Amino acid sequence: MHTQYRRHLPHIHPPGGALFLTMRLAGSLPQAVLDDRRTPAADLLSQRQRFASYEQQLETGAYGPTWLRQPAVMALVLAGLRQQAAQGHYELLAACAMPNHLHVVLRLPLVGHEPFYRAMQRFKSATAVLANREVGRSGRFWQDESYDHVVREGQADALARAVRYTVYNPVKAGLCQRWQDWEGTYLAEEWQELV
Repeated sequence: MHTQYRRHLPHIHPPGGALFLTMRLAGSLPQAVLDDRRTPAADLLSQRQRFASYEQQLETGAYGPTWLRQPAVMALVLAGLRQQAAQGHYELLAACAMPNHLHVVLRLPLVGHEPFYRAMQRFKSATAVLANREVGRSGRFWQDESYDHVVREGQADALARAVRYTVYNPVKAGLCQRWQDWEGTYLAEEWQELV
């Protein structure tokens, strides 16, 4: 049985399912954008357009903190993701730490682990403490709620598109020429030749 809950956004975590996650730093979007998020989207197309708008706002990095731009912070965030994967909470397929947000593609285990959201709470808590120490500050580091999307594996190439989107994000944002050059990118070995 899958875990499903709702805060501002719906969250569905099916056992064995693949997820595309976007976590952002606290304060990385202006209040007007956050207010828009609370208005229900009329349909799936509206939801996708809204996500594209949020993503564009994040990619510009023009608003709020950009602590993930620092190599040491990028490294500790990616290490935290790999640690949770090594503990069996998920299979990490791809991740990319952008200056103010983080994209992750993963596959949940079929059975035998605590709810996924608890692993993410631990990840955010641990990395927030370490990152705040690294940048010399205190307070909220991550935005409380993440955007997560179940990747429909029945759709042709949906998982590969999510992985490509994740690793090519810094190229699209103009931060590097090749995805391999961005320090904040992780790609599982089995996906290397498919990207």
